[in-house]
Amino acid sequence: MSKLFSGSICITDLLENAKKMHSAFSKSQTNNKIYCNILIWENDEPDKYQNTHSIQLNSSKDKKDTEEKIYIGNAKPIERKEPKPVTSNDVNDLPEPNDLPF
Repeated sequence: MSKLFSGSICITDLLENAKKMHSAFSKSQTNNKIYCNILIWENDEPDKYQNTHSIQLNSSKDKKDTEEKIYIGNAKPIERKEPKPVTSNDVNDLPEPNDLPF
């Protein structure tokens, strides 16, 4: 089963590093849009906010040794809560079908 994660990316850091022409950014020749290559990895331990994954700019192969590591965000699993079962009291509070305004 797939897992869903919720997180955030710092847009300020992202734009700042795009303006610095970090090698993680590239312009597509087919649609002229700018893309950002990222690395996402699972941390060994959750941080104090329970984030289990980190997001970093992914430098190009030729610049991996010269560019500093830029962390731009994090993520954690979404906890899905089971719905509360309906009780007879809940059903008793429902209007009768002929009492509906339509």
